[in-house]
Amino acid sequence: MTDKILIKIDNLEVNLPNTHIIVEKEEYLNMKKQASEGKYMSLSEVLEMVSVSRPWLLENVLYRSDIRSKIDIEKNKDGFVKYPDSQGGRYYFLASKTKQFFEENFAEIFSL
Repeated sequence: MTDKILIKIDNLEVNLPNTHIIVEKEEYLNMKKQASEGKYMSLSEVLEMVSVSRPWLLENVLYRSDIRSKIDIEKNKDGFVKYPDSQGGRYYFLASKTKQFFEENFAEIFSL
């Protein structure tokens, strides 16, 4: 099985709109990663990213003790979530690690 198709057409010219560029895949992925490094996300942004309800995220991720021990900055020096100090307080998520966590733990989180 081949993963490419070769089409030869002489004098073919492709014009990209001014809004587009061609960039190497590795460079694109690196830029994408750098775009979220050092940035914080709100709970609303995490909910939008993962496309789940607030109660579901709280119950199945944020309040699950096995997960919280990994992600809560007060429980783990490598954590990336600042839990609220009081009820009604704000959550803060380090964007790069939050995205990575959901990518790497998708099966575990959604196989409940």
